[in-house]
Amino acid sequence: MSKFSDYAVVYDIACDKERGKVDKILKGFGFRVQKSVFECRLTKGGKTELIEKLKALDIQTGFIKLYRLEYSFKSCLIGKKQGNDIDNNSAFII
Repeated sequence: MSKFSDYAVVYDIACDKERGKVDKILKGFGFRVQKSVFECRLTKGGKTELIEKLKALDIQTGFIKLYRLEYSFKSCLIGKKQGNDIDNNSAFII
């Protein structure tokens, strides 16, 4: 069985055409959590495939970054929380 890791993929791209291509690729690997932030659960091979597809776009007007998400620590709540947990204590709420 393959081991999965969670990643946040963020981008800041000025060109609408380039941004649209990035968006289309990321929708195939994860889900949007903010306008330019996706969460992706990837195997090692899936991560490699995603990076190769994004590199092939040859982005000229911005950047894309992948951050591996770590859940080995207890979550921290900052601010006022309303309602039940939807994240099973695996996210920071600010």
